[in-house]
Amino acid sequence: MTDPEGTRAGIGALLVGCYDGPRLVFAGRVGTGFTHAFALELRKRLDALAQKACPFDPPIVRGPERHAHWVKPVLVCEVTYTEWTNDGRLRSPVFVRLRSDVHPKDVAASPPRL
Repeated sequence: MTDPEGTRAGIGALLVGCYDGPRLVFAGRVGTGFTHAFALELRKRLDALAQKACPFDPPIVRGPERHAHWVKPVLVCEVTYTEWTNDGRLRSPVFVRLRSDVHPKDVAASPPRL
């Protein structure tokens, strides 16, 4: 997750991914769809899952995401999006809800292959 900016509280954006075999692959940033109250609640949950290492393979080492707060990849969120970009990112993702009925390893998507 990233830190909030401006008047926003809780979180700035979630950094999300999906599994490609055993690898958790970065799929983009989700920064909309949260209520103020939910963003605060989610920050508490994510802070409890903090870890030092980036969970994505390959790890994020460039761009603003490299300064993110990393968490154990144990939560699943549902997002809507318009399409996959050519570089394997979600276009216009919007947070919908957390899914307790889905195991993280079962989240696999088919972004375009480079």
